Amino acid sequence: MSDPADLAGELRLAVHRLTRRLRQQGPTNGLTLTQLSALAIVWRDGPLSAGDLAQREQVRPPSITRVLTALEQMDLITREGNPNDGRQVLVHMTPLGDERMRTYVQERERWLAELLTTLSDEDRDVLHRAALLLEDLAAR
Repeated sequence: MSDPADLAGELRLAVHRLTRRLRQQGPTNGLTLTQLSALAIVWRDGPLSAGDLAQREQVRPPSITRVLTALEQMDLITREGNPNDGRQVLVHMTPLGDERMRTYVQERERWLAELLTTLSDEDRDVLHRAALLLEDLAAR
């Protein structure tokens, strides 16, 4: 059985290296990693409030407001009133934001899928299980 502290170090390093390699696969179109992360959440789960987005990104509301302002200026998101609650503003993807995210994700997934073809079926199954566990850990 792996020591949790040793495993934590191995996982951190592996995730860091894979993240860095993924970032290198094609342009980010001038977006920061924070902006990309926020845009990805809106793309996948939106529309949602700025407060919900800040909570998911684990940042303070003023920080997410700055990120959203930048994304709105690039015409990647819009902020509109919630039709069910006039006090709340929801963040929506624009068609341009949707297009940018699709391209960004497709380029990186294509690169990663190509790498995965070099692994055995058993190794891909192990990575699948690991991905589910990592997602669970990230949500805690």
